[in-house]
Amino acid sequence: MTIVTQPTIKAKYATVYDAACTLAQVNQGLYVIYDDGCIEEFSIEMAPFTVVLGDVTTAGTQAMWDRIAGGAAAIACSREEGVN
Repeated sequence: MTIVTQPTIKAKYATVYDAACTLAQVNQGLYVIYDDGCIEEFSIEMAPFTVVLGDVTTAGTQAMWDRIAGGAAAIACSREEGVN
């Protein structure tokens, strides 16, 4: 079995333009992940309209990774198969 490492992610619950979302820092990028599944890069123009609410738990962070990876079907179909 191959162990796949994931980059470090830091995430906070937030609101941007009064819409509930999660702010996620992946490597050097900062992304806004909305509850409807839309993901966009954070821009400086959003800063005055952003309120950071608190930390995302471990389970919430893993759920974000799954969403970024394309969801359960994409993860299952892209796993490496092999026999050691």
